[in-house]
Amino acid sequence: MTVAPADNPFERYGIDPAAGPEAITERLRERMEDAEAAGDDEQVAELREAWEALTLSPQRRLRHAIEAFPARPPLPPVPPRPLPSQADRALTLEDLLWLPSIAGALAAEPVTLPPALPALDDDPILEDVP
Repeated sequence: MTVAPADNPFERYGIDPAAGPEAITERLRERMEDAEAAGDDEQVAELREAWEALTLSPQRRLRHAIEAFPARPPLPPVPPRPLPSQADRALTLEDLLWLPSIAGALAAEPVTLPPALPALDDDPILEDVP
């Protein structure tokens, strides 16, 4: 469910969406005091409802905070770069560079394996008992 900007308490009352419950309470308390001084009971009730929505329910506060951040417009598509044909492209230093092969580098030094385990034929425990 998406909340319209006018219905989002963060946007309606100018509260930072990253603010915690203490900052939210302070900001709405200031607004409530102004509304009470003006005698606007309806505004006081709306502010209390907004305070309850933002401080008593972490899930609602998170939902309102996420919806308060502006959505980033999609990035324009990146046009594909045309591949140069062999005849059209100039010779670069990379074309002249000799790259050794991995297979050749691995075969340059013989791999030595650890010595084999002793044969089990010489094991005195496994000898045939007369």
